[in-house]
Amino acid sequence: MGLEAGLTRARERMGYRQDDAAAALGVTRAMISYWENGRREPNDPQLAALTRLYRTNAADLLSGEGSKKPDEAEMLFRGGGTDAPPGARPGIQDFRDFLDRYERLADLVGVELRGMHESPFLTIEGEGTREDARRKAEEVRAHLRIGLGPITDIDALCALLGVTVYRSSLGSDLSETISGGFFTHPAIGFSLLVNVGMTLGRRRFTIAHELAHALFHSGPKTRFLLSGVAKSPQERFADRFAGEFLMPTEGIRRIMEDHSIGPRIAEPADVIHLQRYFNVSYATALVRLQQGGFLTQQDYRSFRSVQPVGLARALGYEIAEREHSQDLDELGAGRFPGRFLRLLRRAVREDRISVPTAAEMTGLSIDEIEHLVTDRPFPGSYDHDREIKEYEITGVAS
Repeated sequence: MGLEAGLTRARERMGYRQDDAAAALGVTRAMISYWENGRREPNDPQLAALTRLYRTNAADLLSGEGSKKPDEAEMLFRGGGTDAPPGARPGIQDFRDFLDRYERLADLVGVELRGMHESPFLTIEGEGTREDARRKAEEVRAHLRIGLGPITDIDALCALLGVTVYRSSLGSDLSETISGGFFTHPAIGFSLLVNVGMTLGRRRFTIAHELAHALFHSGPKTRFLLSGVAKSPQERFADRFAGEFLMPTEGIRRIMEDHSIGPRIAEPADVIHLQRYFNVSYATALVRLQQGGFLTQQDYRSFRSVQPVGLARALGYEIAEREHSQDLDELGAGRFPGRFLRLLRRAVREDRISVPTAAEMTGLSIDEIEHLVTDRPFPGSYDHDREIKEYEITGVAS
């Protein structure tokens, strides 16, 4: 037996299909097949990624032994009574492995991770009403002191609460996979998993949805929840909370009054104005306004055909790069929490780990790690030095 047998055995023991492994590694299913039948061999970074995915080591893969399926896997793949679809299992395992690596990195640097392990808010039993969701969203917003305004950076708000956000590939068809999950890690605390196979707006909604689970459904008997198509009472509450958290009802009413909109939305341009104010996607705003009764079902169906980027440009709004492409850095460094990247940078700078070790730990390339550690600008990055000089030349910085 050799590497090809070890790869096949390791994948099968984890319960992954070739398609699952390919999606988790960002390669084609044909490439997985080539590796397993010996037609090609993975390079060193690919071999390192395979060992992480299959929870084994290179020696076992090369010897053909593969790995043993971890005892914890079944708990991970059943969250709140929901079976994880096969295509999501590599991403869920990646999430769990990352949390363990995060704990080891913090120990290495000598930093205590003070994540949230117990919610400061009262739990919600069952589905709760729309009014319950509204009050709970306002309660969390008041706790964070953000009032009724837009949420600029939802990851940063989660970090302030002590909640970790991680992104992984769980599949792109939400009729067959999950949108995310919630897990209480013994050391890290409340941790949210977000499926990067979804659109950007839907990912943001999922963070708010999983935050609801963390804050209102966590406890000794609930350490892991998966969010899928089947709508349990907890899922319906989390959906309502997410809508209220991103676009609070009272905030919508105030903006509509200030702009002489209403009492119901009558034009797609009004949706654009609210979308831009609350910093959400057009689709999220459309769903939220229909959910809150600000938009009729007929107008909701009609407004779905609007091209929001073109309309926003015509209304004078600046169009961000992310509105043209979904291909952002959320399968690279962007999938990691900011604090993890800061600890990684510190560990490398203090020679606690090497650049290759940091690359192996994260699955990032050596070049990406060096960019992270040395502050070298990425190609095409924003010219901050030029902006500073512009302030200095005009005397603003003097």
